[in-house]
Amino acid sequence: MSQPTSEKKTRQMKLAKGLAMAGVFTLLGSILLGVLSTLTSGYTTVIHAEDIEMIQTEEPKSGDPKAVVHTTLGDMTFALYPSECPKAVENFCTLAESGYYNNTYVFRIEPEVFFSAGAPQADGSLNAGEEAAERERIPQELSPKLWPLRGSLCALTSSVEGGIWKRVTKTEDIYTGSRFLVADTIEMTDEIRQGLENDTDEAMKPVAEAFLEYGGIPNYAQQVTVFGQLTEGFEVLDAITSAAVAENDEAHHPKDEIKILTVEITKF
Repeated sequence: MSQPTSEKKTRQMKLAKGLAMAGVFTLLGSILLGVLSTLTSGYTTVIHAEDIEMIQTEEPKSGDPKAVVHTTLGDMTFALYPSECPKAVENFCTLAESGYYNNTYVFRIEPEVFFSAGAPQADGSLNAGEEAAERERIPQELSPKLWPLRGSLCALTSSVEGGIWKRVTKTEDIYTGSRFLVADTIEMTDEIRQGLENDTDEAMKPVAEAFLEYGGIPNYAQQVTVFGQLTEGFEVLDAITSAAVAENDEAHHPKDEIKILTVEITKF
């Protein structure tokens, strides 16, 4: 797995800085008696420390599933993890094999941090009536073996549902869909590095060390469905996340059109 290149720009948008400062140390240092309990605006999830495993840093085995994402800026190859996120992987593969992703758009760029893609419309929206489609109602899947490291392939949230009680107890039903996010990395400042090195519970050390070595978005940990990991094409990831964003555009649409041409599902 590739590490961040020294040539990467250090410019960061406000969101990236917010992610860097908000919750990184609390999240990665919150294991107590072998259990990590992460409370977010949408759910509570409990992860047992003994289940943590950094499978994204391992080389894929022959026969493992992979997705080759062909874009207008180059190709990216992702290892897929159906054993950890079976519904997300099945949904992604079904859509890819049906041609759904052909000529879809990269519709958001958070400079140097991530890009979002897979939408039929350049603004990131779905076609009329698609919001209720089965492919947009895939229950969120979280795994102690998958983390938002640099190059992680994540399913974007499509909807959050629940009544007043679920909102109060933070147990809403979270669904993902066809659109996806590929993580690059926040700027690992000295403050963040010090926090990851010194303020992390022993059980979470492998996770902290992986973020320090490879980069990523620590504050997304156990908040998004991670179902794949980039193995080839990090230069393409960098090219997309460093592409110019339209001026005065709060949605951070690319200035120049970037497309997903096709997604090929195959094996290593």
